[in-house]
Amino acid sequence: MDFLIVVNLLELASAIVGTFYITKYRVDSITRYFVYFLWLTALVEIIFGWIPWFIYYYESLSYYKNTWLVSNHWIYNTYFVISFIFYTVYFLFYIKTKLVKFFLILFIIVYFLSSVYVYISTEIFFSNISIFTYVLGSIMISLSILWYSYEILKGDKILNFYRNLSSYVAFGALSFHLLVTPIFIYGKYYSDENPEFVSIRTIILYGANIFLYTCYILGFILCYRKNRFG
Repeated sequence: MDFLIVVNLLELASAIVGTFYITKYRVDSITRYFVYFLWLTALVEIIFGWIPWFIYYYESLSYYKNTWLVSNHWIYNTYFVISFIFYTVYFLFYIKTKLVKFFLILFIIVYFLSSVYVYISTEIFFSNISIFTYVLGSIMISLSILWYSYEILKGDKILNFYRNLSSYVAFGALSFHLLVTPIFIYGKYYSDENPEFVSIRTIILYGANIFLYTCYILGFILCYRKNRFG
């Protein structure tokens, strides 16, 4: 629980620092939407993420143990779809190659429709995290980040990459999904019968989240200082 509280605090801190960044420094619209997305993430994690814990430990809420509220899979399945699409659109904003932009837009449409189909045609929406949705979304994000990075490397922007918040977002998001996606793929081993996997999963998941939001916070601070003071 201590790790979860730390992650929640970092999520909230990244949203607060991001808000300070966009109010003190003139930024493009996609950066503002990124900060709004961080607030959405913090609210989902802090409000909805803790619902099962309160139901389990507070006797006054025991009535809800037999309802869909006892699990937060439904909110995270919804959030993951929003998250994967947002990140892809975020990097799509910076990508210049028209063919790649068209491919990613098509990927987003296919991803959204296939995710909705999976949730409607199966019972996984309330019972577990959809591996299909998560893995396909991770592939979509990774492709958008890799192409964004390729355009940065081959252009003049590589000289000032440390001034761009998108560089910190790309590094943090790609590292996070490369670390976390495998533990979702092997999610079937997450049970009391496999304590070693549960322990490793917990360490990777919380460690990756701490790294991700630390990257965002540092990105906001460093970009603000470098763009303000040179």
